[in-house]
Amino acid sequence: MATMIEQAVFTSAQTERSAGYQVVAKSPGVCEADARDLAVWCPSHDSLLESGPQASSVNFHPLSSGAYCVSRTIAAGWEYSGRGGHRVYTHCLIVSRETLAQFANNPFSLLRAAMAHGAITTRGEIPANLEGFVLPGSAASVDHALLSRLAANPGPLRMALLVQAALESRCLAVFGPPSGEKLIAGLVNCLPPECRTEFPFCTGLKYSSRRPFRLFGASGDPAEMRWLAHQPNVAVLDLSRPLPCSQAALDGWARLIFQLLAAGRTTLLATLLSKARPDLTTADLPALALQLLEDLEALNLRSAFQPGPLAASRKAAPKQPNTPPKARQQPEESADSLAQPAETPAAHDDAHPPGASAPEVPGKHGPRPSGSTMAHGAHRKFAKTGQAEGHGTTAGRASPRLRTHTDSADLGPEVLERLEHLDDVVFDAIAGNTHAMEELGVLWPQLLGQLGEEILAESRQQYLRWALASLESRLDPQADYDPERASQVVEVMCLLLENV
Repeated sequence: MATMIEQAVFTSAQTERSAGYQVVAKSPGVCEADARDLAVWCPSHDSLLESGPQASSVNFHPLSSGAYCVSRTIAAGWEYSGRGGHRVYTHCLIVSRETLAQFANNPFSLLRAAMAHGAITTRGEIPANLEGFVLPGSAASVDHALLSRLAANPGPLRMALLVQAALESRCLAVFGPPSGEKLIAGLVNCLPPECRTEFPFCTGLKYSSRRPFRLFGASGDPAEMRWLAHQPNVAVLDLSRPLPCSQAALDGWARLIFQLLAAGRTTLLATLLSKARPDLTTADLPALALQLLEDLEALNLRSAFQPGPLAASRKAAPKQPNTPPKARQQPEESADSLAQPAETPAAHDDAHPPGASAPEVPGKHGPRPSGSTMAHGAHRKFAKTGQAEGHGTTAGRASPRLRTHTDSADLGPEVLERLEHLDDVVFDAIAGNTHAMEELGVLWPQLLGQLGEEILAESRQQYLRWALASLESRLDPQADYDPERASQVVEVMCLLLENV
């Protein structure tokens, strides 16, 4: 059951009690101890990292009562005293442990929900009174769309270095691109929910030893970066510079994150983080990472690539005459053969589990088959499943359309990587994963707009072919009929066919 969220505003004003920066308004449920904490943590004059009127910061820190403060700081007009500079205005939400857990211990998710609820003002007005409120809803453990963007920029290795630096540092200043807010939000999504409260942060405030944040964004100014590097217990990570090390320097939890992001497995990451682990702390992460890496290395992919009962029965059927001759010469890959490690596995192929050693440069693929027998580089997973479908009796589904090596090469490695990630998301969505379905709803229109219909036309054909085979197997009277999963397959097909 959701608990009451209390509010407070900290800004510069002249009141009956005093003049200057102070808690100018609070709801009745804010205790005096927490109000004193806010006076320590909240920023005052000239504390925002940026100087313009659009400057802002998202902040998170613990309070004496055991609750947490999730706040947003903005530049709101000018100082009442006329001393110059923008007035710094911070709207604080005091949330219980239970309410924060409702949003997966993710302050960004809670703040977005509160803003959508209309609880956070964006004008910087001093309210006459504040009341507590109940915030409905919840949040997923992982923001798939955010991690997909961060896997592209700054990339899996830089994100893993950020995770490692955050775990090893008492206080870390980070500079991108992308922005400090996106990097810190991404870091939160890379940690188990049980560990997220160990990282008080601010995304857009200047460093101050008075405010003991563990993470904060930096401006990137060379003089500021040098000054920060000389502050006691402060580490500086500049992700805009060439990487100081390779993936070999990663260990523990950071290595696990690198393997998952490099393989585009945000859905798998969400599954791992969704499992409740009471009392888990960051001190437990090295052992947990080792266990998860070992588990992933030992995964048997039989269940992931097992065809449905009807599709499986077709393996004994003769191939149709319209199957391309060269395609018939290809040996059929079974689930058993897929489970064996390939010499040079593709970065997004489940045959290369995230726990196994990966190439030093993420996204670099091994040699591919040559000639017209090679499936499109972004459809390895669907080409494999298509071979089982090729034994069917339906004429149009004998074999997936194949492209030449030249066609795939013309797309470029970056486009192929994005298509391979799309493969993973579509495959998981067809398999019934609801998180993947949510991500697909964002990813498909985005890629369609960026890459165009011509590039994605073949992707759509192969996805629909696999979806139809999957749907047919789910409707087989001899199979265990699952209406929910069948419904999601139809949902995937509708999304792919939208605006065609």
